[in-house]
Amino acid sequence: MTDTDRGLWVSEPDGGAGPVDPDRPSWAGLAPMNQIQQQGSGLSETYWRAENAALLRRGGQKWGLPAAALVLGVNLVGFVLLGLAVNSQNSALSVVGIMIPSLLAAGLAVAISRTRGNGPVVDFGLPRSSAEFLGHVRSGLAWGGVAVVGGVLLALMLFSSIDVDEQAPLGNFADSAMGWKILLVVWIWIGAPICEETMFRGMLWGALEKRTRPMPMAWLGNRWVVLAITAVVFAIWHREWWRFVILLWGGLAIGIARMRSGSIVASTTAHSLNNTLPALVILLA
Repeated sequence: MTDTDRGLWVSEPDGGAGPVDPDRPSWAGLAPMNQIQQQGSGLSETYWRAENAALLRRGGQKWGLPAAALVLGVNLVGFVLLGLAVNSQNSALSVVGIMIPSLLAAGLAVAISRTRGNGPVVDFGLPRSSAEFLGHVRSGLAWGGVAVVGGVLLALMLFSSIDVDEQAPLGNFADSAMGWKILLVVWIWIGAPICEETMFRGMLWGALEKRTRPMPMAWLGNRWVVLAITAVVFAIWHREWWRFVILLWGGLAIGIARMRSGSIVASTTAHSLNNTLPALVILLA
């Protein structure tokens, strides 16, 4: 057997060899996490685990880009309706209203995974053990740190050229009652990362990742294309053009956590860490 070309030939269960789908990884016929294979690949154990998880998802995943578009559409329509229904950003209704569209969209994503896919554990790469969970968290913290450091440097450059107080969409919440501010801070730090990662690095990522030959536009399934598309959509979705570059940087770092771990737990952890500074600003304002 040779896998130097990411193998058109792999070892079959009966010991023979034969041509297989060129999109099937060369290691797919081997025992998971084969140590010799890892040593010769130049790629980390985390990478192989994520690749194996992606391979396992495809067979039972009957949802794709239409389902991802539906989830994002529910989120977008919810925010549009919120803008029409709520006039004051200082009201309790507005704080709760900010949460509802993302909660509905994330709930829909989970429902689609349960009914049309493998379930959230497989489709979204949720950990099956405490050791796996801790590994995802470590990856998320590392790439979340990259997002924070790069975001701070980019923000310092932006602050010198724009009036941030006039641009910040949550700036008016500084005058809200402390209880509502705390609820908003918890949402920004924990709730929003969970919901948004389920939407973007769960549904959208999975829908793109599923596209392999002979499907049309199979290039969308390339991991780097998936990373770029999800980061751009993530940045656009926030509709804060003054910090688009910061959001794009954060989306790329958070996405790498997802790509390397195969799990939205890692990307949620990175996202949460990235949101810590904005949450603290609102709490202390």
